[in-house]
Amino acid sequence: LKEMQKRCNRPPLSLLLVCLCLSVSFIVVVPGDPIVAHVGSTVIVPCWTSPPENAEALEIRWYRHDQFNNPVLLYNHGKIQDIQECFRNRSSLALRSDQSGGLKDGDVSLRLEKLTFQDAD
Repeated sequence: LKEMQKRCNRPPLSLLLVCLCLSVSFIVVVPGDPIVAHVGSTVIVPCWTSPPENAEALEIRWYRHDQFNNPVLLYNHGKIQDIQECFRNRSSLALRSDQSGGLKDGDVSLRLEKLTFQDAD
């Protein structure tokens, strides 16, 4: 466990969207309220574009502060490209609600499963 903690230095998660087509204009919305959850549970970190914009062609990079090159999750070219070892089999893109249209509607929410204390750091 300590070795896993060393590999996964845990500053707060951040999101960066890189648009391949620079003529598109939108903002990234992330609610400001903290997410409260129990160890071992699953959470969705909601995040979307406004206005809704198809995000399938975007690079979506969830990463921890100061760890841009070591993403928690990297989506690019239509598929998940890279995930930190300590988040493998625990992180994915998800729908923020049952009404969400997913990536086609700009929903780039992160799903984290089997939460640990270190995920809160």
